[in-house]
Amino acid sequence: MTGPAEGKLLLENTKVLLVSGREELLEGCEVYIHVKGYSLARVTHLDVEHPALNKLLPPRGGGFRRVEGVDGGLQVVFRAGRVVILNPLLNRVLMPGEWQVTWVGGKYGGIYIGFRREQVRLLEKLAEEVFGFTVGE
Repeated sequence: MTGPAEGKLLLENTKVLLVSGREELLEGCEVYIHVKGYSLARVTHLDVEHPALNKLLPPRGGGFRRVEGVDGGLQVVFRAGRVVILNPLLNRVLMPGEWQVTWVGGKYGGIYIGFRREQVRLLEKLAEEVFGFTVGE
């Protein structure tokens, strides 16, 4: 599901860069914490929504990718480039220098990042502390 919906918490002032030979700022890109139990989410994950991302990962595609903490955010490494998601709140999930290999899937209009259990808990803690959103079990 793309766009605002119940249980999707917008990370405002997030910049997303598509780096594939050159660096491109994705204007209008939206990044959400999508909380489990809302709008078809089975697990809390991160949605990154911009049509240009489907060039790297088509809808319904996916695979295990390296997700790295960088100064001011995260980056997802693909064979053909990387996506840099800049919002300092994301360093509560992965600190600069930390990384993990986790599932990254394509959806119509963007991608989603399914973190491992520890990072899912940190995303849910962020939802509660920053957005006042109570996450159910």
